[in-house]
This record gives sequence, C-alpha cells and structure tokens, in this order.
Amino acid sequence: MHVRSAVTAAALALCAVPLAGCASVDRTAPLRDFTSGNYPAARAWYEAQLSQTPQDEALDRNEAGTVALVMGDVAGAHRHFMEAFTAMEDLTSTTGEATLAMVSERTKSWKGDPYERCMNAYYLGVTYWLMGDPNNAAASFKSGLLRDADSEDGAARSDFAVLWFLMGMAQREASHEDRGEAALKEAHQLVPANQWMDPARAEGANVLVVLDLGLGPAKVPSGAHGADLRFRARPYSAAYAEVVADGTSLGRTSRALDVYQQAVTRGDKVLDHVNKGKAVFKDASVIGGAVVLGNSGSTSSDLIGVGMILAGILMPAEADVRQWGTLPGEVQVLTASLPPGEHVLRIDVRDELGGALSGESTTLRVTVRENHLAFAWARAAASAVPTEREYLMSDTMRPR
Repeated sequence: MHVRSAVTAAALALCAVPLAGCASVDRTAPLRDFTSGNYPAARAWYEAQLSQTPQDEALDRNEAGTVALVMGDVAGAHRHFMEAFTAMEDLTSTTGEATLAMVSERTKSWKGDPYERCMNAYYLGVTYWLMGDPNNAAASFKSGLLRDADSEDGAARSDFAVLWFLMGMAQREASHEDRGEAALKEAHQLVPANQWMDPARAEGANVLVVLDLGLGPAKVPSGAHGADLRFRARPYSAAYAEVVADGTSLGRTSRALDVYQQAVTRGDKVLDHVNKGKAVFKDASVIGGAVVLGNSGSTSSDLIGVGMILAGILMPAEADVRQWGTLPGEVQVLTASLPPGEHVLRIDVRDELGGALSGESTTLRVTVRENHLAFAWARAAASAVPTEREYLMSDTMRPR
C-alpha cells in the first residue's frame, strides 16, 4: 500500500506540469484596444508576439494585418496577410501532430479553422486590389474558395459567396476571358436577395464598395473536458451603411457574408474527432485505473492502476480555442456607377433601426477612370484614426 500511495502522489505532482504548459496567451487586452480604437497599441501587441509565440505566428500576423488595414497601412497589412497565407497553406504540421496523443492542440502551430483560412485569402485579395493588382486579387479570392470547398464534407464547391463575387469583379477588372461571368452567377445564386450581386447590375458598375461590420464569432470549449469546439455569436450594433457620393445617396450596403454562419456550417475537422476520442480515453483511463487499484492485491497491479490514472489525467483533450478575434461579423457590398474623376464617398454606418453610428462611419476618396472599376474597402470600427482614407489605383498596375 505504501507503493500505491507513493506512485499516486508522484502522478498528481506530474499532472501540474502539462496543465501549466497548455495555458493560452491572454489576448483580451489587444482586442479591447482594437474595439476601442486604440489601433497602434493593438498592432504593437500583435507584432511583438511574433517573437514570443512562434506557434501563433499566422494568428498574430492576421490580427496585425487586420489592424494595419483599418489604420490605412495597406502595404503593411498585405505583408502580414501574405506571410500568414503561406503559413496557413501548409497543413502538414497540423495533420501530422494530430496523431500525437499527449500533445495539447494549443501548443501546435495555428493554422486556423476553415472560415479563418478563407478570411485570410479574402484580406490578401483586398490588399492586392487596394494596391492596384486585381489579377492577384482574383487569384487570392479563388484560393479562398478552394480552401472552403476542401473543408466541406463531400461538397465540390464553396458557398463563400463574397469570395465568388469579389473574384468575379476582380476578373472583370483584370480582363479575364469570361470577365468574371461564371463567378458572378455563382455568387448571385448563393445570395439572390443581394441586389448588388446581380450580374446585370454588377456589369454596369464602375465603383465597388466592400464594408466589414462588427466582430466575428467567439470560439468556446464545451462538452467533456472542453473537447468540443463551439461558436458563440458576438453582438454588435452596425447593421448596414448608407453610402453617399458627393452628397448624393448611392443606396445601402447589403450582406454578402455572415462569418458566424460560415464558422458553424463547416464540416468537422479531423482534429475535432481526435479531441473527442481523447476525452473518452481520459475518462476510461481514470475509471479503469481506479477499478484496478480498488481490486489490487500486488505492487504490480498498483503500478498498472496508477499508470492508467496518470495517463488519463495527463491526456490533453481540450479543444483549440485560439481565434482570429479581430475578424468582422459580416461583409457587405455595394456597387454604383459614377462619372470619371475624383469622388468622396461617405460611409454612414447605421443600426437596425436606422440610427447613425457616427463613431463607426468613415470617408473614402476614390478615383473613377474610363473602363475601369474603382475598388474601395472600409471597416465599421471605432475611428481613433483620421476618418478620411484615400484608396487610389496605380495606373502602372492596371490592365489596359
């Protein structure tokens, strides 16, 4: 019995080591800075983490890229999204590590859930287009569609409508063979209620406004030992934006993507099933070990029983809840036709009742040129930076 007590004490002491090692980095402070408009502090935190938590590099680059884009630093945002894109494209480390039973999911390199991988491609495309390169923007949006289709159970095509729509519009601007016709038709079929995504209306437009609203879903652990990953929608006030050009209303933006819906409708990853299996193993090992100890009559049986309990306790089964916290809750679009020249666009963000959310509104300058599509992006977010941002297309990078 003395051996049993000694081994049990040792097992309990060892349990504290992996549990401490599983602790996630607290990302509350930078997200609070972001939502309150303290963008420099939020960006500095995420960029500082790049040297602190290498397993979270893709996550921190996506977070830093989002903040940089809201600040108007398109080139800086693009660099972060490109680095993250490359890291998230390589899934070999994630799939390989899934077989290591004693490794916590939160110690592995973050690759993101399917919707986060798609949003990385979305932002990469947005930054390419804002820098005047619609051809690479179209390629980025297409890569997001491929990531989404690959995540579905048995489905051959993606339902990420905003990526279809933006790919079609970028292909049209880059003078692809079908001018984006097939992609625009697919987008309209997925969101027929969105008037701006009607191919006929899109064909006649020379201005495209893309607006990010709110905050995306939160990942929360649930079930036995927190092994199941669930999503919780985060509330926000913004519902749409009234877009005004030079004092004249162009209409209101309309939803092209619900990020929460994309998060909860993806097929389960292999990793989630592994976690659930670990949870079952944890319980079975602890219970089985207790039974062995309860009926033990020898030192060897004591060792087996305690070993089973130890294996169950040390098995990390919790789901990986690391998340891209600065993602929007939805993406909305609007198309318009304006005469060539410089135009000031006022993005007046409103709530469900039509009330103005002046702190989330912004002003953009766009340049409309003959036979080209002017592209503008905005985020309905706290405006602690100058509200007027200028997005101009480079003549040297535009197809003729």
